[in-house]
Amino acid sequence: MQTDTASRNADGETISRFFSGLAEAGHLATFDRQSATLRFDILDGDQVERWHVVVNDGDVAVTRQNKPGDKRADATVRMARPHFAAMVTGRLNAMAAILRGLLTCEGSMAAAMTFQRCLPGPPGSTGRVAPIDGKSVMAYRRPG
Repeated sequence: MQTDTASRNADGETISRFFSGLAEAGHLATFDRQSATLRFDILDGDQVERWHVVVNDGDVAVTRQNKPGDKRADATVRMARPHFAAMVTGRLNAMAAILRGLLTCEGSMAAAMTFQRCLPGPPGSTGRVAPIDGKSVMAYRRPG
């Protein structure tokens, strides 16, 4: 199963790079006026890799601990390694993952949703889409 091992290693590197990027940023404006402590349990068979993210008014700290109960979290997010790697690269939307049962959350869903702000959009996306104005919406209405 060379392919499984290579895939697992690639996913692990992707996840490590994602969390390292959060830690290196130190402060993310998208988290201004937000505070939350999140624990991420990344599942790989019988193994669990734990990451802790602490947001305090935009300041972000990341630690990696594998002992349960090391830090109290507002929310604990659990997800299989390949799905988490897909989410942090924009190939899987966090809300879609919740609805499909690929991501579970214990504790404050609001704290978990805060995290979604730092996830990338789908590959090839170029940024925010302008809102649709009322005139355009009315133009697409179906006749009664």
